[in-house]
Order: sequence, then C-alpha cells, then structure tokens
Amino acid sequence: MVRRILIFVIFCIAANMNAQYDPQFSQNMFNMLAVNPGYAGSSESINLLALNRNQWSGEYGIQTTVFSGDMPLNLLGMDSGVGLTIVNDEVGFFTNLSMLLNYSAKFELKRGTIGLGLSLGLINQSLDGSKFKLPDGEVYTKADQDPVLTNAEVTGSAFDAGFGVFYQEKKFYAGASLSHLTKPKIDYNDGNFFTISRTFFLTCGYNHKIEDTSYEILPSVFYKTDGASFQIDVNTLVRYKNRFWGGLSYRLQDAIVLLAGIELKNGVRFGYSYDVTTSAVATAGNGGSHELMIGYNFDINFEKRTKRYKSVRYL
Repeated sequence: MVRRILIFVIFCIAANMNAQYDPQFSQNMFNMLAVNPGYAGSSESINLLALNRNQWSGEYGIQTTVFSGDMPLNLLGMDSGVGLTIVNDEVGFFTNLSMLLNYSAKFELKRGTIGLGLSLGLINQSLDGSKFKLPDGEVYTKADQDPVLTNAEVTGSAFDAGFGVFYQEKKFYAGASLSHLTKPKIDYNDGNFFTISRTFFLTCGYNHKIEDTSYEILPSVFYKTDGASFQIDVNTLVRYKNRFWGGLSYRLQDAIVLLAGIELKNGVRFGYSYDVTTSAVATAGNGGSHELMIGYNFDINFEKRTKRYKSVRYL
C-alpha cells in the first residue's frame, strides 16, 4: 500500500496537475456556507461554526478545519446576507488554505425565500517537498536526484470565486452551487503549477414533525462532483425537543456515518460524527474518520425584516 501511495504522489508532482480539491464533510447539513454562498444570512441570527475533521486516522490521514460565520443584513433596502469562510485542509504533503467572503441577495417568493450568492477570496497552497521519502530501487528516484520533484517547501496563491442559489421554506430547503468558477491556477514559481477543477454541489432537506410527539425526522441529500468523480450522502436525523439529535448517513461506496449532537439553552450546539469506512481504504489499515462541530447562534432582530418563519437551520 505504501509503494502504491508513493507512486501516486510522484505522478501528481507533474508539471501540470489537476485534482479534486474540495474537502469532504459528514456533517454537511451544518456546514452549508462552506459550499454555498447563497446560504449566507438564511436565518435571523449571527451564526458561528467551527468544525474539525480527522479523516482516515493514521499515517496517511487528512485533517480539515473550518471556521465560518454569517448574518442577515439590510443593504440599501435589500434583504441580504454576508458571511466569511476559512478552510484549512492538510492532505499528505499539501496544505490548502482558503479564505472567502460571501454575499447573498434575498428575494421573497410566494412560499419561501431564495438567495443568490457570490463568494470571492484567495486560495493558498503549499507543498512540503522535504517530506518525500522514496525507497531505494530501480523504479524509484530520490527527490534530490529528480529535477521534477522538489525537496523544499513551495507555495502559491490564486484568486477564487463561487456562485450559489439557496431556496428555503418552513419545512424544506434546496441549494445548488458551483465553486472555483475561474479554475484557479496555483503557480509554485518553479515550473510546476496546480489547477483546481470546478466542483458542483446540490443539496436538499425536509423537516417532518411527528404529530403528538416531540420528535422530528430530518432527511437530507448532499451531492458533489468535479466532473471526474462524484459523491452522494443520504442522511436521516431524528431530533428530540429541538435540542437532541442522532442519525445515520450513507455515503455511496465509501462509508456509513453515525451522527449525534446537542444544542444547549444558551445557543451553543455540539455535533459529532464517526465514519465507518466500507470502501477498499479500510483494508489499508486506516481507521475511521472523526468529525467534531461546535456552533453558536446570536439572536438578532431587524425591524424591517418580516418573515413567515425564522430559520432553515433546523439543527
């Protein structure tokens, strides 16, 4: 397995690289702003979120951290939303850092509200070539003997943009978005560069209240593709008294996910998920994936904002 990974790494350090860039999350129903700028300001509160994911615990694990915040805003008489998303993703020898400002214009429809959003920001990617440790042999070449491979840390940045549409009713929501509109090209200034492919996201969910009980069933679907591969998550959560939730997700040909969480009376909420890997990755000796989420809502009121419901953020 180690030899295969090393061959894959060597292949990727070619003069022109194209690869799937956006990280994977299991608690995607909490983390909508990270993939859809149209979601910004979808509730009458300031929403803060921190999420940390350790994917495939072990030597070849991936660590992803997200910080995001959004709030509604009345801009020049128009209902709007603004937000900020910071994502740090450590994948092998690569570290990807993105910082995006989000804006969403809100329009009231007959049954709900639609948000048209735009995100603008920067992507920084670094590659630590000093970590290359290739085994000796006829097929392999050490990093300091191969002009294509670097044995130092290189970094580069590029402008990034995304677009999203988010629709919400009292019990239903749906969103579609496209990230990396300009296909950012990160130049390491050493003859190598990395091109980030566009990624399309699609999500929808529903809130079903069980009559005469304190339970709600919250099914949702999350789909993403970069044109070369795709991922689909089917989620089902059960919430009790608007405070406690638990459920399962199935990621096609990849994992079964266990989810649980609690929201305190002061607005702080905690969520946790664990991925039980079902793909061939599990046979490589890698453990499951852990994901911890912490969120906090500040309730605010706008005199000019009148909505038929408060928020689509069901959890």
